[in-house]
Amino acid sequence: MPVRAALRAALEAASYTVLEAPNGEDGLTMISKADLLMLDLGLPGISGFDVLESLRRNSAMPVIVLSGQEEVDAKIRALDLGADDYVTKPFDAGELLARVRAALRRAQESAAKNGTTIVTIGPFVIDSLTGDTRRDDRPVRLSPMEARFVKMLAQKSGQPVGTKQLTITLWGNDNAEMRQALRVLARKVRCKLEKDPDAPRFLLTEPRLGYRLINPEGAVTA
Repeated sequence: MPVRAALRAALEAASYTVLEAPNGEDGLTMISKADLLMLDLGLPGISGFDVLESLRRNSAMPVIVLSGQEEVDAKIRALDLGADDYVTKPFDAGELLARVRAALRRAQESAAKNGTTIVTIGPFVIDSLTGDTRRDDRPVRLSPMEARFVKMLAQKSGQPVGTKQLTITLWGNDNAEMRQALRVLARKVRCKLEKDPDAPRFLLTEPRLGYRLINPEGAVTA
């Protein structure tokens, strides 16, 4: 397939070893030999969503999903199922390699933490296990629900967390009422984290995808 050929060429040119699978079933049998999965959602046999759901039952391997420009709903579903990132087809080779490097770096940092749960995002120090947040060594007073929200975002190390995943985890349901509650919750958190909640620098909305915490001055560190 042209996309697979282009992927292989770009990755091998950057000195990565590439394993190819023509379908989801074969891909799952090869997972133990890989450090990162590039997953096309439009697979023959079991779908890319099925592959991702199966993988996430017992593996935290970084997954970058390939999706078409108009497949916003597919991106949302993939993020909800645990994808780390996505690349839109047709992809730019430089962007693809940057996302691969970032995903592998986050996985390595996570493995090196050895139980450490502290994440630094700009001036904030967040315990990704509890959601406890400090700024300039002073506690940011978050409600239990606000702390749970911050915890979920901190655990993704700068990657977007899907709206559906957030509402189901926080309230056990995903509907219009819960999504409005999530918008209100995000606004309350912004009022506590941001100098200007109307022009946020740290807690960003990803349209139709969800929310993410970022460090505008550089990478999230752990």
